[in-house]
Amino acid sequence: MKQNIQRILRTINRLDSEIEKVYKEISAHFDLSETELWVLYELCHSEKPCTQNDLCKDWFYPAQTIHYAVNTMQKKGYVELETIPGTKNRKKILLTEEGKQLAAHTIGKVDEIEKSAILKFTEAEREAYVALYKRYLKNLKREKLRVLGDSSKRG
Repeated sequence: MKQNIQRILRTINRLDSEIEKVYKEISAHFDLSETELWVLYELCHSEKPCTQNDLCKDWFYPAQTIHYAVNTMQKKGYVELETIPGTKNRKKILLTEEGKQLAAHTIGKVDEIEKSAILKFTEAEREAYVALYKRYLKNLKREKLRVLGDSSKRG
């Protein structure tokens, strides 16, 4: 039983790593960093304007990583920052015309790849996959807290 569980966990972790590799290859194909790809992805799919803080919170990246990616994208002419009225220095990240063209090309392809892949499952399989993935993540977080304690208070 213990060996079977370890085999399953190793398989899950290797599959997660392989999925990351697929997205790394996609971002490299478009000459983007992985973070730039995810920033572009979120800017395309978000229902409201995003700030760097939103991206950190929603995508679990350190602030420095998001700042660097946004700064790089700004230098390439893909995004511009616009101060949010009534705030000291919070800024919306907006796609420029060049950024919109890049997004249509890159994120359009990512959407095509993802949708085609997920549609190979039945609707019931899709719902089960998401439900089980969420449940595993919830359990993983709970067990991390139980075993390691609240590590968010460190650092």
